[in-house]
Amino acid sequence: MENKQRCFLVTAYCNTPVKQKALNDTLRNLKKYNTDIILFSHYPIEKEVYDLTEYSIYDYSNPIYENDGARSMVNWSKKIINNIPFKFNTHALDYGYAAAQQIKRGLLFAHELGYEEAFVLNYDLEVYDKMVDDFDELISKHDSVLPMFGSSKGMYMAWFALKIKPFLNNLKSISKEDYMKFIGEGIVEEYLYSKLKGKNSKSIPRLEWEGPDPLNGIIKTTIVMEGNVTDRFKGEDYEWFIGHEVLYIRGERKDTNKQLLTLWNINTDLDIEIWIEKKLFLKSTIPKESTYHIIQLPINHSQFIKYHKFIKIVINGWEIPSNLLTLNLISSIEIGFYE
Repeated sequence: MENKQRCFLVTAYCNTPVKQKALNDTLRNLKKYNTDIILFSHYPIEKEVYDLTEYSIYDYSNPIYENDGARSMVNWSKKIINNIPFKFNTHALDYGYAAAQQIKRGLLFAHELGYEEAFVLNYDLEVYDKMVDDFDELISKHDSVLPMFGSSKGMYMAWFALKIKPFLNNLKSISKEDYMKFIGEGIVEEYLYSKLKGKNSKSIPRLEWEGPDPLNGIIKTTIVMEGNVTDRFKGEDYEWFIGHEVLYIRGERKDTNKQLLTLWNINTDLDIEIWIEKKLFLKSTIPKESTYHIIQLPINHSQFIKYHKFIKIVINGWEIPSNLLTLNLISSIEIGFYE
């Protein structure tokens, strides 16, 4: 049945062929629901995409907050290694407000066009009939439907629904100044939740929509940040990652300030050398039978950030490129992570 009161609002930043394919696949899949599609992108839109939407908007502003090094967005990959849960975190500039502005402008545009409801989704969301049917039923009884994410006051931004009119004032209040005043050490998922949670909202606990296995969630995206951040840290016969150590003790996070080199999926003997200012500080051989191994660097995390340009790490004769060391200066390794 055609629904002209509702639209799909698809948010996107598709700057690679893989992401562009995911967007095209998602738009083609949405067509079967006979609901108008609005694409709101912070990256130039490919010509063929216009034929898959009713409206496509390219907003070149893409406001990324770069003024405070303490603010960053975290991407992660969860792995079980020898029955121990690990979480590898990489960090990027804070694009939280860019995402919030994208949703704000997209929803206000939808309202101006006369749409009363919006199902909002990320460009690579795997959409199937039950998801749409469940939201269709819930939005008939509630002003917004918000799957929970992160803390108890955060929402999953890749898939939610709302009636637009009850939240118009809140949407209009979204601004860079308002975002920075709110955010502190929080996340954009909490900021948007504060704007889209009302008295008649339905919050869906994470376990309900994600399921018991976060590595293979019931509702998920195809280009999952949690699933691909370690792709660049693969050798021929091993995988590796460098980050500061984070432990969970009785469910509480503890930062140790230790800098770790973690290796896993080891299928060959590894010779490791760690040099600092052209002086060999550590030389070690790891037999392939180990399957995984953790080495504590001879400097702590604070020193690693300060002196990374003088550090050389060599694995079987291959030196880790300096750009990868620089890229992940504040990366972390959570051992026995707890959620």
